[in-house]
Amino acid sequence: MSSDAETAQRAFDPTFEMAKTTSNEMLLKTIAALQANAEAGFTHLEALVAVKSPSEFFELQTAFLRKQIEKSAEQAKALQALMLRATEDVSKPIKDAFEKALKVHKAA
Repeated sequence: MSSDAETAQRAFDPTFEMAKTTSNEMLLKTIAALQANAEAGFTHLEALVAVKSPSEFFELQTAFLRKQIEKSAEQAKALQALMLRATEDVSKPIKDAFEKALKVHKAA
C-alpha cells in the first residue's frame, strides 16, 4: 500500500510541473494575442483619424472587422491546440503510473 502511494506521488510531481509550464505558455500566448489585438486597434484608430469620407470610413471599418474576425479565429485555434496538447501532457504521467500499477496488481 505504501509503495502504491509513493508511486502515485511520483506520478503527480511531474504532472504539477507540466501543468505549471503549460499554464505559463498559455498565459504568454494569451498576452501575445491581446497585445497584437491592441496594436491592431490602435493602428486602425490612426487610419480612421485620416478618413476623408463616410464611404472610406465604412470601407476601413469593414476591412478591419473582417481581419479581426479572421485573426480571432486563428488565435482561438492556436489556443485550442495548445490546450489539447497541455491536457495530454499533464495527464500522461498519471495515466502511465496507473497503467503500471494495474499491470503490477494483475501480475500479483
